[in-house]
Amino acid sequence: MKKKYPRSFPRRITNRVVATVMVTMLILSGWIFYHTVARFVEQMGNHFMDVMEITNDKMDIWLSAVEVSASNIEDELSYNLLNPSSVCSALIGELRLNPYVSGAGVGFIPNYFQQAGRWFEPYAYRDSTDKIGLRQIGSQDHDYFHAEWYLEGLKHPEGYWSDPYFDKDGAGALVCSYSIPVHDRKSGYIAVMGADLKLDWLKEQLQENDRTDNMRMLRDRFQENKTYHTYSFILGRKGEFIVHPDSSRVLKSYFDYAPKNDDGSYYKAGHNMMEGLSGSEKITVDGQTVYIYYSALKSNGWSMGIVVPTKMLALPGVLLGFLVFLIISIAVIVIALVCRISIRSATKPLVKLAASAEEVAKGNFETELPRIRYRDEICLLRDSFENMQHSLSAYVEQLTTATAQRASLESELSIANEIQMSMLPKTFPDRPDVDVYASLTPAKAVGGDLYDFYLRDDMLFFCIGDVSGKGVPAALVMSGISAQFRALSSQQTQPDLIISGLNTSITERNDSMMFATFFAGMINLRTGAFHFCNAGHNTPVVITRNGASPLDVESNIPLGVDSEWRYLRQNKVIEPGTTILLYTDGVSEAENTRHELFGEQRMMNVLEECRSDRPKELTENLAAAIHRFADGAEQSDDITLLAIHYKG
Repeated sequence: MKKKYPRSFPRRITNRVVATVMVTMLILSGWIFYHTVARFVEQMGNHFMDVMEITNDKMDIWLSAVEVSASNIEDELSYNLLNPSSVCSALIGELRLNPYVSGAGVGFIPNYFQQAGRWFEPYAYRDSTDKIGLRQIGSQDHDYFHAEWYLEGLKHPEGYWSDPYFDKDGAGALVCSYSIPVHDRKSGYIAVMGADLKLDWLKEQLQENDRTDNMRMLRDRFQENKTYHTYSFILGRKGEFIVHPDSSRVLKSYFDYAPKNDDGSYYKAGHNMMEGLSGSEKITVDGQTVYIYYSALKSNGWSMGIVVPTKMLALPGVLLGFLVFLIISIAVIVIALVCRISIRSATKPLVKLAASAEEVAKGNFETELPRIRYRDEICLLRDSFENMQHSLSAYVEQLTTATAQRASLESELSIANEIQMSMLPKTFPDRPDVDVYASLTPAKAVGGDLYDFYLRDDMLFFCIGDVSGKGVPAALVMSGISAQFRALSSQQTQPDLIISGLNTSITERNDSMMFATFFAGMINLRTGAFHFCNAGHNTPVVITRNGASPLDVESNIPLGVDSEWRYLRQNKVIEPGTTILLYTDGVSEAENTRHELFGEQRMMNVLEECRSDRPKELTENLAAAIHRFADGAEQSDDITLLAIHYKG
């Protein structure tokens, strides 16, 4: 069945390239957006500072014109104080010459002109049609002697600009007056000259600037939301609003409108303006974040401010960022299409090569591979795959031959195992005087362990042995020893003579330098006489009602080492109920996964805990304990057990 893959290689490469380009472009656009907004805010700040500088220069010109007009009237009055009519003529004439002055008046000291009375204050003004009128406004109800412009004018020979006030009797509007004392050459100060400047006129001039700025800042958009617009204001020496777009704030303190959660920047801007400093601050006004740019007027200690919402400053950057994003999106789409087409074209041979590889994987080693036009990595891969294809064909052929040979060998080993196992006794005697049981578990298909026993003339002959090495060589030696044991024990009754005969036979034909540990014994079932001889084998264990203990035996040397060695026979009389356990070193040297040995002490503990005199139960318990100890570890040596229970 053909495998289906949810994502192809060309698409995956294309997605990675596009993702890399997109992330790079996004980072670049973010950097451009951030620096563009920052640069635009900086440039707009410089722009508004320039606007204020120009406006301040204009206002200084206007205010200077008012001051000059007042000084001219003062000079004329100082030289032409003939009568009240000459004073009125001087006021009207100067008002005609100076369009910046909305009204001008002179407040004389009490009874200066006897015919004019105590309060003589002629006032020339412009009406709504720009015509000049004149009236006498001084009276008991309009006592100008206590007015700021009059009192401060007497104190300041150089001139004084008053705080804003509503002149109901004169201009009939909110005005600021420039006051200068009038004196004659004989009696000193005789009056205070005041030239009025309507604040509505200043407001109109500032609004004209605001309209220009808002037009530049996409005024049409902000007309939809009046919250976001630029406006200018003028702050007085005491922090009061002199001019503000919101008429309700005029003559009220700037600090009355400070936000509750101000971080200090709002107050800082206000105090800087009162101190005549120039600069900018980012503050919160009427719930929105704005930049306020401020600069002091040179003439009268006022300060002008321009409020610009940060959203207005950020808008050009946002528009530019959107434009960059649009361009990037188009570029990414183009790049994606180009990459997809290019990568698919470049990887098309890989698709064909993959299809050929799938056929090879099915076993079709003669499948023709695609031709690659370009000498690149794909071509190198194709050539490598072709080499692998030839190698696989040869390897499969060799593997087929090797598998057949291995199957034949395994069959032969299986037969050898059956032959080896058939040489071992399978039937155990069922007698009232003795009980025997044995087991052999080879580590490989065939092994080098052996055991044997048989009965002759009420005598039980038995042996156990372990040939050095494993596998077929050990099995061949084992079969020879087993056959010779039967032959020798049929003619001899003494174990030492049997072992000596075996040793001579093995040593004379031991070109492979193999040896075997061996233990042979004979028990007279009528008398309990136990004759035995050991040839380097593990010490048997004797189990009685009192417990388990090693048999007192001479170790001697293994078979096949020295043909002249004299093996000693040992004798012992065993009591009825005694069990003799013989074993190979595969028991004591069994390993677990931690490479720990089972050991003879652990074997003795198992035998003590078993408390059984039945050979089968005894050997099965010991084999189960070895299996549990190994815990899945591979068996490293043959395990052979032979148990004999003498009943008597």
